[in-house]
Amino acid sequence: MRKCTLFAFAVLSCTVARAQDMHPQDYTLSLPAHPGRLHLEAPTFKIVEASAKPDGNEFGLRGQNPDASVSLLVFLFRIPEEAPLTSAKCRDSMLDHAQHADPSMHIQLEKVLPAGNIPLALAHYFENASQQHVVRAFVAKGDLCSDIEFSSRQELTADVPDIKAILASVTFDPEARPSFREVFAYATVLFDHKMVKAAAPIYEQSLSLLPAEEAAAKWRRISTDQAVMAYGMSGDIAKSRSLLATAIRLDPQYPMNYYNLACADAEEGDASGARLHLQQSFARRENVIPGESLPDPTQDDSILKLRNDKSFWLFVESLQKDR
Repeated sequence: MRKCTLFAFAVLSCTVARAQDMHPQDYTLSLPAHPGRLHLEAPTFKIVEASAKPDGNEFGLRGQNPDASVSLLVFLFRIPEEAPLTSAKCRDSMLDHAQHADPSMHIQLEKVLPAGNIPLALAHYFENASQQHVVRAFVAKGDLCSDIEFSSRQELTADVPDIKAILASVTFDPEARPSFREVFAYATVLFDHKMVKAAAPIYEQSLSLLPAEEAAAKWRRISTDQAVMAYGMSGDIAKSRSLLATAIRLDPQYPMNYYNLACADAEEGDASGARLHLQQSFARRENVIPGESLPDPTQDDSILKLRNDKSFWLFVESLQKDR
C-alpha cells in the first residue's frame, strides 16, 4: 500500500509513482514561470535523472543510451544578464566557462544547424579531466538558452547517426507558455530532491493550468495532494488548509482531502478535529484514485503525534480493523 503522509519525506516514493503516469521518456523542457519550450526526440536514451533550480530558472534531464556508452544532458535555463542571446552567444559563453576550467581544452566550433526558425550552434572537444569526447549544441533567444550535450569515452561528432537524428528533431519555441504537465513535472523534481518549500507554489500554480474537462479531475486531485503536502512539510499549515477548503468545495467525495486535514489537525495537536476528518476520509475510501488506497494512519508520522491520546488512538486502530 502506498503511504502518502502529509509531513514526512516518506512521501517521496508516492510522488515518483504518480509521476510515472505522465511521459517518462519525454525530453520536453520548460520553466514554470517563464515562456519557452525545448523538445527533442531521443527514444533510445532512457531518462535516468532530472534536476531543477528552486528559483524556477533551470531544468535539466540526463539520459543514457542502451549500453550506457553515451550520455545525454539537456538543460533549459535563463541568463538574463546576457540578454539578448543568440545560439552562438550562449555557446560561446558556456564554452568560455568550460575552457576556463580546463585551459588545455581545444574546442572545435562546428556549423550552425537549423532548428525551426532558430539555429543550433554546435561545438565538440575532448575533456581531459573526465577523458570524455563531448558534442554540444546550443539554441537560444531572449534570456533563454538550452544546452544539449552528448559525452562518451568513444570519439563523437555531430555526424554520428543517433546524435544527428536527435539534433534534427530539436524544436525551440521561446514564446510557448508552460503547460500543466510541464509545471507539475518541474515541481515534482524539486519535491523529489527535498526542495519542498520551492515545490509547493509551483504545484499550486499547476492547478491553474488544468483544462476544464472531466479527464483533468484525477490530476487536480494529485496536484492538490502534492501542493498540500509540500506546504505542510514546509510548515505552512494554514496554506495547506486553504487549498484543502477549495478542494473539498470542488471535490467533496475525494477522501484524501479529509485525510490531509486530519494530518494538519494532528500537527496542531487537535485530536477531535483529526478524528472527525479521519472519519470523513474513511467514509469515502471507495473514492480514491484508481490503483491507490488510503494510507495507514497508524503508520503516519503526523497522526502518530497524537498516539498518547488513548481514546484517539483506539479510534485510529479501529479504522485499520474495518478496512
